[in-house]
Amino acid sequence: MTEPADATELALRALRHRNRSRHDLEQRLDRAGVTPDERSATLDRLTEAGLLSDDRFAEDRAYALAGRGASDALIRHDLRRQGVEHAAVEHAVGQLESEDERAARVFRQRGGGPKALRYLAGRGFAAETLERLTAADALE
Repeated sequence: MTEPADATELALRALRHRNRSRHDLEQRLDRAGVTPDERSATLDRLTEAGLLSDDRFAEDRAYALAGRGASDALIRHDLRRQGVEHAAVEHAVGQLESEDERAARVFRQRGGGPKALRYLAGRGFAAETLERLTAADALE
């Protein structure tokens, strides 16, 4: 069993270099042997202090994934897997450039053609988005 100060230090150490979800920190504290009451109290204090925010984590993570060419579906899946609530996920995805714009940008960056389409499909872009890109590419 750890002391409350130790639980706070563990959580702060995890937050030192990047935002994390509450779920992620809860799991880390659980693995470190922090009791459920201590975990909850520690995470509540960090949230009240503004050091822990699932909304901020979701926005940062969504922006980073979008910058690496991820689709909205892939971003939603990643955020849900990390324990972020539905409303925060949808808000974060809503802040991004549209999926069509993102797909077109990545398609151009990767030189267009079938290889770029396969890449986008692997990143979770919908078939309709890929079809629109194919149609637009054929018109050029």
